[in-house]
Amino acid sequence: MDKSTKKRATITQVAKHAGVSVGTVSNYLNGTAGVSHDRAARIQQAIDVLDYIPDTLASSLRRKDSTAIHVLTPHLDSAFYTNTISALMHDAYEAGYTVHISGYEYSSEIERQQLRALESSKPGTSIIIFNGFDDLTEIKRLAKKQIHVIMADRREIPGYTSSVIFDNRRVPFEIICLLKNRNYKRIGLFTEPTKLQNIRERVEGFLEAMKYFGYPDPEKNIYSRPDLSLDKLKNSYLYMMEILESSKREELPDAWLATSDYLAFGMMRAINEKGYSIPEDFAIVGYDNIEISGYVNPRLTTVEQDQKLFGRTLWSVITEYNKTGKYQSIELPQKIKMRGSC
Repeated sequence: MDKSTKKRATITQVAKHAGVSVGTVSNYLNGTAGVSHDRAARIQQAIDVLDYIPDTLASSLRRKDSTAIHVLTPHLDSAFYTNTISALMHDAYEAGYTVHISGYEYSSEIERQQLRALESSKPGTSIIIFNGFDDLTEIKRLAKKQIHVIMADRREIPGYTSSVIFDNRRVPFEIICLLKNRNYKRIGLFTEPTKLQNIRERVEGFLEAMKYFGYPDPEKNIYSRPDLSLDKLKNSYLYMMEILESSKREELPDAWLATSDYLAFGMMRAINEKGYSIPEDFAIVGYDNIEISGYVNPRLTTVEQDQKLFGRTLWSVITEYNKTGKYQSIELPQKIKMRGSC
């Protein structure tokens, strides 16, 4: 049965299934009184079996919501994440909230460990997960404990989370159209692995756009390897050097889309060191429009994602949820920032 039409389980049903009183279930959910380990385990099992989701609006009227915000990012050395979180922190601190930041280093196991550790958070706590992996079990468990999970640059889980995203599938169409109109004959994608949803959608958008505009065999023009997820500047430089040294110029794409600005910077250094020119020999388009992209030579054409707007929107989702108990899904605009590399 579709989740939207399925009759919602009640706290009374949870109590009956667990063999405890409604008050004990309420204490477990709200953390207002101690519940024995045995009873807590039975209550959680009942919640999982019945797929029970607490009424967050009703409970928020009975208690003061937590002022803690936890942020999980793939890593902590990205300007995109730091700029976004900085904008969030500015508004959160003014409202008296605390913000805790941790990274999961592109590891699904570390992400699971972080989420399990947060299960003991006070109801009403907000957890922002940037990107993340496909295992949704821990996220659903948090939602059932009245913890507000916000998916950042990753689509929501209906009925369990909020989300703030960019449309990562649409923009590749605009980029491929731009490059086609500029008479580039071979277009390549330089990408980190597709473990995270936002990168996967950028790759899918690239493939769909290439086929739409009539470029043959686009899969052959995807360049990727596992180490591009971490230490992106160094590893993209080394990988591009290998590509240039092992292939003839006429065999390679004459225009490249990189799935992040950091990858584009490494590519540009390798291209310059091998004696080629940008954009005369190779055009480069990045993704994110971090600040330094406007200062490299040539200045990088890139997809502009407003990181300050992203951070402020995450904050607005948190405050709206605390008022109404309603999940939100917000899609933010993005555009191509034209500069000298294309």
